[in-house]
Amino acid sequence: MATGIVSTFIPLYLIDALHANNQLVAMLNSLPALTGLIASVVGALWVPRLITYRGFSVASILATRATYLLLALMPLLTPYAAGLVVDVNAIANFPQTLGNLGWQALIAKLIPQNLREPFFGRRNVAVTIVGLGSTILAGAVLQAFNPHAKGPYQSFFVLAFLLGIVEVIYLARHREQRYAGERPRPLKWSTFGTLWSVPSYRRYVVLAAFFNFGWQLSWPLFSIFQISTAHATGLWVGVFTIATQASEIFTFRWWGKWAQQKGGMTMLGMAAIGVGFVPILTVLSPNMWYLTVVNFYSGLFLSGVTLLLFTELLHAAPAEERSSGIAFYNVVLGAVAFVAPEFGVFLLRVLHMEGTMLVSTIWRVAGGLLFLSPVWASFRQRARSAA
Repeated sequence: MATGIVSTFIPLYLIDALHANNQLVAMLNSLPALTGLIASVVGALWVPRLITYRGFSVASILATRATYLLLALMPLLTPYAAGLVVDVNAIANFPQTLGNLGWQALIAKLIPQNLREPFFGRRNVAVTIVGLGSTILAGAVLQAFNPHAKGPYQSFFVLAFLLGIVEVIYLARHREQRYAGERPRPLKWSTFGTLWSVPSYRRYVVLAAFFNFGWQLSWPLFSIFQISTAHATGLWVGVFTIATQASEIFTFRWWGKWAQQKGGMTMLGMAAIGVGFVPILTVLSPNMWYLTVVNFYSGLFLSGVTLLLFTELLHAAPAEERSSGIAFYNVVLGAVAFVAPEFGVFLLRVLHMEGTMLVSTIWRVAGGLLFLSPVWASFRQRARSAA
């Protein structure tokens, strides 16, 4: 609920209430990626040396949720609130990234490999249902106010902070076993070279980085199109999010089930291809009901991408160096997430909205086909062997 409120309504807060320009909206995506990249480097050195991960995750996520108060206070402290809100949002991603690294290592330790797809499918359904409620409530309340008023957004950011406190309390209740004889492992730079020498891990990181670049280059453009071009209000932005999350709820378990039966990379490729068409479909019409349908369509495949990018990473990373593998992967994707939105806004100036969304579509679909390439190679090899 906390992250859903902030991530859904901070673009509206910037564009409508604080009158941010397109460059600041792009930086809303790219600057957190930069701080996330730095945090990923720090985490890559730090997290693998931990014996237990719970305390580290709790402290990092608590620091993140505290920044939600700053988002609410910025307009009260300075006339340059728009830029500083972008800065605070970026700074928040530093402890958030560290917390995610710790949480991923913790959950990989707690959940056996054969249970991960169904576990994360069920977990994501529960999280999405709860987040859906907060989005409906926030969107309905914001509809009752002037879209240019700051107060309603500030109130919801304070609420997000309070919800974050509850989140941290429950995170701290996880029981993590410490095994006898465990000692902090010394940092070895050779670990990253060793990881890169594992063909399956190296291939997965390269494929994920390629797909994520095409996926993320259009992220700021959705907010720009929906709010500035289609003139979506807080209620409609909430409706878009609800449509996406509703379809995710119905499909999370489906993706996990079929990944177990058909193979994770096969289903990841199909999910990536499906989500690839979202950019070009979005710009076909500014009609609100049409955009709601597109967001519903997006959620059908977004659930698969979200679920399987992480579970396939856990499969690809060597078990003995999994925390280092997760950290290194996040470093690479942090660099991608910093560059891609800025590249998207650059293309927006050159190719305009429709051309840039077409580029994103082609790139995403190509990434999905590349996810499938090892599957087809394996299929051809088995066919030759059978012949």
